[in-house]
Amino acid sequence: MSRSELADFLRRRREALPPDRVPATAIHPPGRRARRTPGLRREEVAALAGVSVNDYERLEQARAPRPSPQVLAALGTALRLTAAEREHLARLAGQIPPGTNADRRPVPAGARRLLNRLGPIPAYLVDERQDIVLSGWLTRVHPGRPWLAKLAGQ
Repeated sequence: MSRSELADFLRRRREALPPDRVPATAIHPPGRRARRTPGLRREEVAALAGVSVNDYERLEQARAPRPSPQVLAALGTALRLTAAEREHLARLAGQIPPGTNADRRPVPAGARRLLNRLGPIPAYLVDERQDIVLSGWLTRVHPGRPWLAKLAGQ
C-alpha cells in the first residue's frame, strides 16, 4: 500500500466533487459561505462517509494505517466513485476489491497433491496477499479450530 498515492487519490476526488452534488444537510456548516478550496471540505466528506474528521484527515495526509474495507466502501459512496474508481481505491489501500476474482490464479496441481498428502495435519495455502486459496481437509472439518479434530479423535 502506498499511503501517499492513496492520500493523493482521495484529495483529488474530494476536490473534484462540487458541493452542489451532495445533500444540503452534508454541507458544513449549513448555508452559503466562501470556499477557499475547490470541491468538498474534509469535514463534509467525513460526515458523508460516517467516519471521524480526524481519521479522514489522517488518510488524506498519508498518516493513517490501512483503512478497513467498510471505510473504503463508505468513502467510495461519499465521493461518488464509479466502480472502476472504487476498485482503484481498494488496490491503493492494498486490498482486493470486493467481488473481483481477476487476480486469482489457479492453484498448481502439485500444491493440491501436497496438501492432500498431509492428511491430518492442518494446512493452508495462501497467496501473496495472505488470502487462503486452499486448505487441507482437517481445516475444512474444523475451521479455525484444528486442535478440536485431535480431541474428537478425527
